[in-house]
Amino acid sequence: MKNIDIATTKDVLLVLLALGIIISIIIGVRTVKSGQHLQFYRKRHDLVERGWRYLLVAFGMVAFGALIFWFGEPVAYRYFPPSPTITRTPTVTQTPTITLTPIATYTPTITPTLSVTYTPGLPAEVQSTIQTPIGPDTNAVFSEISISTKTKDGVVIEAQTAFDPPVTHLFGGFSYDKMALGVQWSAVWLYGNEIKCAETKAWTYAPGGFGYTDCALPADQWLPGEYTVQIFVGQTWKASGYFTITGQVPTTAGGAQTGATPTPTLTPSPTAKLQP
Repeated sequence: MKNIDIATTKDVLLVLLALGIIISIIIGVRTVKSGQHLQFYRKRHDLVERGWRYLLVAFGMVAFGALIFWFGEPVAYRYFPPSPTITRTPTVTQTPTITLTPIATYTPTITPTLSVTYTPGLPAEVQSTIQTPIGPDTNAVFSEISISTKTKDGVVIEAQTAFDPPVTHLFGGFSYDKMALGVQWSAVWLYGNEIKCAETKAWTYAPGGFGYTDCALPADQWLPGEYTVQIFVGQTWKASGYFTITGQVPTTAGGAQTGATPTPTLTPSPTAKLQP
């Protein structure tokens, strides 16, 4: 059986005293109340006196518990001094004697770098239709082109990236800034390498605002697949937009795609479609 230290003994005594105090108070109160209802004086006096004795015992236990709480441990340690406790000290400490250090650190010496970056160029077919000199590139900036079938007040709305046939008329909307008067601008609609629509003219609009380029074709010429819309200022590419016509690409009996148009239809002088 393990030894019980002085602090634990004090706590146990305090718990027992607390239980005794509670029991004595309960019995004493009940006894006094019971005696007060008796008719005979002698019995009533004895019962009430007994109840007060229980209450006095409870008060005495409270005083005794206070003495134990405040002075119990110091007095007990005076007569029973604590004995030294042996502390275990490890005699062997394992210390690693060898630390492996890498001699060589591999550092890649070759970093693959993309040597060619594709930048769209103005197709020769569009350049051949230009009637005015191509102005130099300016600081003009264009947003990414958004494609839709709807416009409102000269601005393309409800843009999409995919369209279900039949399609006949599409709009490529954009915002722009820092455009100079007289500079040549061009818009090209491509299906792969095939030009579906193109327009080019000298800039006669405000230097900044919103605008769009459009392409209207019969429904059977909008073949399923991926399309690109490109904007150029002079011969410098500025922005692109992408969309898809859903469905399967039709093929001939030999497996070649149909619907190719060898010569594009160009619009050299489109009507104004730009809003400042």
